[in-house]
This record gives sequence, C-alpha cells and structure tokens, in this order.
Amino acid sequence: MELETAFTLANSVALISWVLLFVFYPRPWVYRVLFSVILVFLALFYLIYVIPGLITGGEGDFNSLAGVKSLFDNDEAVLAGWIHYLAFDLFTGMWITQDAFKRGFGRWLILPCLLFTFMLGPTGLLLYFLYRVVKQRRFLQDPYLKWEVEVGDG
Repeated sequence: MELETAFTLANSVALISWVLLFVFYPRPWVYRVLFSVILVFLALFYLIYVIPGLITGGEGDFNSLAGVKSLFDNDEAVLAGWIHYLAFDLFTGMWITQDAFKRGFGRWLILPCLLFTFMLGPTGLLLYFLYRVVKQRRFLQDPYLKWEVEVGDG
C-alpha cells in the first residue's frame, strides 16, 4: 500500500472513531468496537510500518533527541510514529469519556477535552484533569475514588 494511502486510511479511521466516541460514548457497544476492532487494527497497522521502518532506519537510539530523530529518518518509521499517536490519543479519549460518564460529567463539557486530546494529545488530558479538579473540588487525582466510595471502602 502506498504510504500516502496508508496515512489517509489511518487518519480516516481515527477521525470516524472519535466521532463515534463522542456521539455514542454512553453506549457499551462503542467501546467494544473501538477496543476490539479499531485499536487492534491501528496496532496491527502500526506493526506493518514500524518493523521495516526501524530495520531500515538510521542508527538512532532513545538516549538523545538526535538519536530519536534518526530513528525516524524514513517515511515508514514516520508513518508508524503517526499511527502510534493516533492509537494512543484515541485510547486516552476513550478513557476520558468512560471516566466522565462514570462521574456524571456532561458530554458537552468534555467536548473541548476530547478535541484537544485528538489534536494535541496530552493537552486534552491535562484539560480533563483540570475539569475534574474543578468538578470534584479536589486537586489529588484518584481514578478509583468514586468507586471506593460507592462500595464503602473509602
């Protein structure tokens, strides 16, 4: 498959997934589809490009910025890196929606968090954490706090 076609396919799958996530986030089937089909697809798609990309890549390493940059000196490795971002940002968006739903946070109030996660990854996650701080009136982030209270362990 041509690299541009693969790039377009990965982007399209990710965009459709984000729309499904926002529109249907309270529905359990959307998570089954995204976890079992889309994330598996993106992970396999990633492997198709990362293995040859790293084999034919430069003599880079993870010890310096220059070393990491040289790992991505061919188009296959760059495409694999992009698919990596798409998969992990989608996973993060899925976590945000599940956490927000469990806490009773409004869909429209988390939309900016999802948009920033889609476009800027960690910035959207940070925005969601700040939203949680405001809504819960506590700075310490504990993903299990509400669950503990509900079952009486807190």
